[in-house]
Amino acid sequence: MKRSNRLVIFVGVLLAILAFVGIVIVLNGSGNGGGTGNVKKTVTVLVAKTNIAIGDPVTPDKVQTKEVDPAAVAGTPLSDPSQVGGQPAIVNIPAGSQVNKESLPGGVSPIAAQLKPGEKAIAFQVERVTGLDFLIQSGDYIDIVLSQKINVLQPTADTISKPANQRRFETIPGLDAAPTVKTILQDKRVLYVSQSRTVQQQQPSASATPAAGGGTSTTPATIENVIIVFAGTDQDAEVIKYAQNDLSILGSLTAVLRNATDKAVENTTGVTIDLLVSKYGLRIPNIVQQLSPGGR
Repeated sequence: MKRSNRLVIFVGVLLAILAFVGIVIVLNGSGNGGGTGNVKKTVTVLVAKTNIAIGDPVTPDKVQTKEVDPAAVAGTPLSDPSQVGGQPAIVNIPAGSQVNKESLPGGVSPIAAQLKPGEKAIAFQVERVTGLDFLIQSGDYIDIVLSQKINVLQPTADTISKPANQRRFETIPGLDAAPTVKTILQDKRVLYVSQSRTVQQQQPSASATPAAGGGTSTTPATIENVIIVFAGTDQDAEVIKYAQNDLSILGSLTAVLRNATDKAVENTTGVTIDLLVSKYGLRIPNIVQQLSPGGR
């Protein structure tokens, strides 16, 4: 009888051990996706096949996919070669490095990483017309045109016959603020374009439309001006600073978009009123003088 009880106890313990082992196996199997072992999760990223310099188009044939550990993902990953679309690289991408959204226009990449040796980041302000309707984006190449008004001077009547170094000058009535226009910088690479101010436009009270909830609706905020940051030299920065010394005045600098592959520097003449007359045939209105006595 004692022997029988011992056998029952032994069988019970054995069954309990087998049940425990079975539970462990089942739990392990459900935790690794069907019992295939511990599978480490990876993320698909794009890496450069060769060195890609700043400004070079990033085409699908220059990248390839690679599986990496999630902790090794740099920036915002791209997972398919079709996503690069030939856009210009805004940073240097060494071979084997990840090509992410921050490497291409529209991504947020540190400005310093986009600069080539000797380049400086320079900013200027534009509004909707001078900023090409805000269509310029990072990776584009632009020319910058300056428009200024200057005082036109002439020698005073009492010094006109004297040597140049002894003359005094005075403004010409009606020409004290004559405009002059000139392209001052060419083929500059845009690093960043940022909204600087927006204006909330209120709808006219007479036609105000009640909004949901009982309030008065307003039109969406509109962009008033933007800041364009481009790569240049300290000399370029001095030119920009002189041209746009007063940031409250917009319109003195105009951004002109150019083809990214066009590196030609155009020798422009600039434009003043006399050039418009002599070269472009601008007509000057005749001044009708009344010759009759007494002005009749």
